[in-house]
Amino acid sequence: MAWLAQLQKTTHIWLQKSVKTFHGILVLIGLTIGLCYLPTWLGYLIPQALRGKVGGVLIACMLALAGFEVWQKRQHLRNLKASRESRAIGHLLIVAGVVFFPWCLFAMWPQSLVWLAILVGIALSTWGSAVFIRFPLPSFFIALTVYPRIGIISRFVWELLTPSGWLENTMAWITGLTLRWMGFPATQSGSLIEFPEGSVKVGWGCNGLDMAITIAAIGLFLGIVYKQKPLQTMVSMLVASILAMLFNIPRLMLVTVAYVYWGKGWFDFWHGFWGGQIFVGILLTIYYYALMAMIDHQKVQSRREKATKMMG
Repeated sequence: MAWLAQLQKTTHIWLQKSVKTFHGILVLIGLTIGLCYLPTWLGYLIPQALRGKVGGVLIACMLALAGFEVWQKRQHLRNLKASRESRAIGHLLIVAGVVFFPWCLFAMWPQSLVWLAILVGIALSTWGSAVFIRFPLPSFFIALTVYPRIGIISRFVWELLTPSGWLENTMAWITGLTLRWMGFPATQSGSLIEFPEGSVKVGWGCNGLDMAITIAAIGLFLGIVYKQKPLQTMVSMLVASILAMLFNIPRLMLVTVAYVYWGKGWFDFWHGFWGGQIFVGILLTIYYYALMAMIDHQKVQSRREKATKMMG
């Protein structure tokens, strides 16, 4: 783990230098606010992960990719210097965040805004505004993960652009239709999948959109890691979204049958953490092999094009 040892050494040297300057002390105070916000941040993510939600996976991927790119280009980061104006604005943001944070403990969203302001202040006062231009993806990913309830943002945008309950009703209709095709006495009414013995409501968390966004984001990360072209990355993200939405149908079928025929215990299992992880694992496995097949196909096409050019 040479990189970990190097990171520890770099951090130790940075801490020694920081306590010797006003800027360093201010940055350390700002980072202390981040430690105060961390329990709230984890206090949301951990219960969500235990309920089988995949938002934590998305956030972990964002942070990992941002950290990897920053580490790879750390020499460029060292060469950036903040101007006097950027340092002054950054210090002002840090001080404002430190002052206002105690008044924002009533909810997570104001804490996240204050922590984001502090992070921007630290970046501005240390490296200047050029850091956001030189490191656009890490800046974007880190900003997105400050408020861990990413699903709320996607829900707001989706409900703004589509009729109320449209996706839930559509998922319930397709699931009911498939169940009837398989011989089950299922009907659909709005977002309800109804059986003579009981019914299951397709809520927001079961409509598949969060899963589609998460898998599409993983497709974006893999596209960056494998250095795909923008169009290829967009295609892989589209494939990921379609796979996730299609995969949500058998998941809804299983959850519905479990509730109606197998009892609440089986319903809680398939609807909860372990059932969710099983479906996510299967979906990610299928998507990974599909993506690898796409990448191999692109490589073969690229070789053929090169060979054709050489022959021509």
